Amino acid sequence: MKKLSLGFVLMLLVASIVSCTKTEYVTVTPEAEADLSTYTIMMYGCGGENLDEAMILNIQEALFAGATDRVNFTGQIKFSARFQQNDVLKGTQRFIVGEAGDMWYEPVEVMDSNVELYDPQVLADFINWSKEQRPADNYILILWNHGGGWFPTDDYYNQGDSRAVVYDDYLGKRGLSLSNLVKGIKASDTKFKMVYFDACLMGMLEIVAELGECTDYTMAASHITPGNGGDYEALMYHLNKSTNFEQSMKSYCRETVPHWSVQETPFDLMLVDNSEIEPVLDAVGELAGYVTEVLEMCMEYAENEGEGDKNIEYLASIYNSAVNYCYNYDTGFPFYDIRTFAEILANCVSTTYSAKFVSVASKLHRAMDEAIVCKQLTSVIAGMDLSMAVTIVDQNLWNQFGYQEAYDTLYFQQRTGWGNWLAMNPVTPSLNPNPGTVVPGGGEGGEGGEGGEGGNQQPVDPEQALALEIEHILNIIGKN
Repeated sequence: MKKLSLGFVLMLLVASIVSCTKTEYVTVTPEAEADLSTYTIMMYGCGGENLDEAMILNIQEALFAGATDRVNFTGQIKFSARFQQNDVLKGTQRFIVGEAGDMWYEPVEVMDSNVELYDPQVLADFINWSKEQRPADNYILILWNHGGGWFPTDDYYNQGDSRAVVYDDYLGKRGLSLSNLVKGIKASDTKFKMVYFDACLMGMLEIVAELGECTDYTMAASHITPGNGGDYEALMYHLNKSTNFEQSMKSYCRETVPHWSVQETPFDLMLVDNSEIEPVLDAVGELAGYVTEVLEMCMEYAENEGEGDKNIEYLASIYNSAVNYCYNYDTGFPFYDIRTFAEILANCVSTTYSAKFVSVASKLHRAMDEAIVCKQLTSVIAGMDLSMAVTIVDQNLWNQFGYQEAYDTLYFQQRTGWGNWLAMNPVTPSLNPNPGTVVPGGGEGGEGGEGGEGGNQQPVDPEQALALEIEHILNIIGKN
């Protein structure tokens, strides 16, 4: 009887607890709907004197993959000047990738060799032609050839209003400048899903910021890009399988960069979300303003021969270290990693001014993490925390190459004032780390150097050599 009573009491107790307990409802958030958009990839480029075989390789990768219901591929390309005498290779050729397995394409249209690839209207016409031929939900523009990063005067080829991409050796090696690229895209009335620079040195803040209204994403390298460039079979594969664009492009970068690692050269491939670039520019603007303020204090301190706040002397040494030790993406160009520049300033021993540097560096770090969807690095630099390249020059180079006028036109300068301190910067970057330079045959146009295996070599007849080179190209594409 005692046990029964106890059990009865326990039942009543449980019942009272249950009756007094608030009912909890679990809200199930539905998964985001898979993105099954269609894509048309547009390749725009040229052989550029020494990249014809690499260009063929990338086109054959697309041909190997083949068009599908979800992914199409169009192109407008021009072989180098020395090949323009051949009937198969001549002219400015438009093509459309068909079913998988073709060795080469049959041109849809062959225009004159004098078509100016650097003309924004020519680019716009190609974009609109591609949209008419293969309409899609999303468009990707590949700019293929040599790239020169951003530079105010084209000192490499001595033409154009800035360093550029798609250098056409048939027309004096003139390239498509950043301003003309933007004009061409806007003239086509197209907002791209991604602009992909399969070229050297184009992963720069100055460039990405300028493309803000033109594309959702930018893919580029801050280092040089090896001759074999992207893997277009992989690009088309991941877009075909994609239910999430960012994830598919992360997978593409992870697959592509290891193809370059064997050369033990610093290479990278980066995807930037352009919708997140404004907070980056805010942080860069704050950094530029404070660096300018510090530099002015240092210069005033020097003019007063050391009279005043002794912290300024130490601050000047930190400034000097930041300019001299921030990471240089290529030893031949004034393109430096902005995050390492900020972090060197932030790592100074405590002074009256160091807390501000720490704050600014943290803001830049957070903004970069949001904007850079992925940055895949080759093994020699895999452990480095790199962001994007930016211009750093001293005032002598600033004046010598006429930066002021060209830089003032950039959206990047208008938003950040980065050029304000460059115009007065007295320190020439000279000690900046870079794990390596281009190995022979490893950079753009890595089709090997000149010469044979030594010994007494017979003079080569230029016409015969060209005939053999054309025959080699025709063999590759199965048109001999």
